[in-house]
Amino acid sequence: MNDRQFKGIWIPAHIWEQLDLTAAERCLWAEIDSFTNAKSGYYKTNQQASEELGISERSVSRAFAKLENLGAITIEKSGVRRVAKSTQWRDVLDSVASNPRHSGEVSSPQWRGIKNKEKNKIKNNENTVVMPFDEKEFAEIWRTWKRERQAYTRGRYTPYAQQRALNKLERLSHGDLELARKIIDQSITNGWKDFFPYRDDKTRNRPSLDATEALNWSSQ
Repeated sequence: MNDRQFKGIWIPAHIWEQLDLTAAERCLWAEIDSFTNAKSGYYKTNQQASEELGISERSVSRAFAKLENLGAITIEKSGVRRVAKSTQWRDVLDSVASNPRHSGEVSSPQWRGIKNKEKNKIKNNENTVVMPFDEKEFAEIWRTWKRERQAYTRGRYTPYAQQRALNKLERLSHGDLELARKIIDQSITNGWKDFFPYRDDKTRNRPSLDATEALNWSSQ
């Protein structure tokens, strides 16, 4: 780990503006990117990263998996050590995923010039999609969402697009399973293919307006 002169971590814009990732996940990505730019690799263990980022080792493991699923990093083995590096496509991942026309699908003009083999490797990453909740209930909720989304959306719901959606759902729900369920139900009810902040129906318990009283009030 002596391949650079440490002067702090500079977080590139394409990483910091990745709002579907937590602050800790963006910091980990920036750390990995700093070693990649130094022509090296990130060798730190989950324990070391946990101590530096102030999160649990399980959260570190999830962060590595999420970043790999998004095509932001690659993970290889060097003996018994894990080596993580940013991918050469990291500059386009955010601009593609944040384009509302594509809803996370890798089909934007920014991908022109990238070999189909490499593009498909990112789109169809077969690593397990990282769920934001461990409860079995959420797995069933997510299966329902995928079925409903496929009913009104063309194209395959790639692992890449699913991970983007799950990251956004985790952020919007603030880690609250019940709120996440409501957000998914809201999207299904409205036929949306994306997630948005939950809008509570404030008119549900609003008392009905008496027309006579309204006319009397307006004439005063």
